[in-house]
Amino acid sequence: MIKVTAIETGKAVCKTAQVTAHEGRSAIGRKIDIFRDPDFVKPLPILAFLIEHPEGLYLVDTGDTARNSDPGYLPGWNPFFTKMVSIKVAPAEEIGFKLKELGVDPADLEAVILTHFHHDHAGGLHHFPHTRIIGSRENWNECQSMKGRIAGYLPQRMPVWLKPELIDFTGGPVGAFPASYPVTRDGRILLVPTPGHCTGHMSVVVRGEDITYFLAGDASYNIENIRNEKTDGVTFQPQTALKTLQNIKNFALHEPTVILPCHDPNSASRLMNREIFDLIKAS
Repeated sequence: MIKVTAIETGKAVCKTAQVTAHEGRSAIGRKIDIFRDPDFVKPLPILAFLIEHPEGLYLVDTGDTARNSDPGYLPGWNPFFTKMVSIKVAPAEEIGFKLKELGVDPADLEAVILTHFHHDHAGGLHHFPHTRIIGSRENWNECQSMKGRIAGYLPQRMPVWLKPELIDFTGGPVGAFPASYPVTRDGRILLVPTPGHCTGHMSVVVRGEDITYFLAGDASYNIENIRNEKTDGVTFQPQTALKTLQNIKNFALHEPTVILPCHDPNSASRLMNREIFDLIKAS
């Protein structure tokens, strides 16, 4: 038996142009649009997902840390952190405490899987000093670069002990995805490349008994943008991001799939109701 549980670890507020880019805008044009946009979206959830699998417990993403609000934690030189996005996490909302509320000791996890290393997905890593951490090699390399520090990563705030298990997609194609990486021996938890939001972004496919869960990270901010093939303002590779959305749609239309973006306000209810992405809703 496989079970997926959504865990909210705080809220994020960002510009509307970050969630949905203006059609036809270049990578740089999208960043200009975000800076100029006067409108912010309503607070969005920061979700992590706990997977209960016969081979163990797996966590997808860790949310952020309450330290995000401490003076000096975010780099003051970067207006992305100071003016474009606001992350609010109470200490009790951090992932370690949330897991314990569910009766799960963080040390008992088989692994933590990161869709990418942006701070609102990797900021809770300090709760897992004894746990296997899995990430994409491509994304880790971007995270460690100067480009990464500009674009939403905080490598200087990551635990000093962090040595993630970096994966390359060495497995065969899965649906519309050209390659994959199995996490469990039975292949029912696997990783697929979903680049665009950032380099090396990946999503987690969980195949239950009669339904598949697609943990999409930030491949899209919401399911409507996947349905309508609308990319975000963060991407530096708009065409790559669009191809990812098309791949997700194609995958979900060929097997019963619940799509779960990390910041979609409806992801938790969609998961609870086992709401499948289908042809009628996609048309």
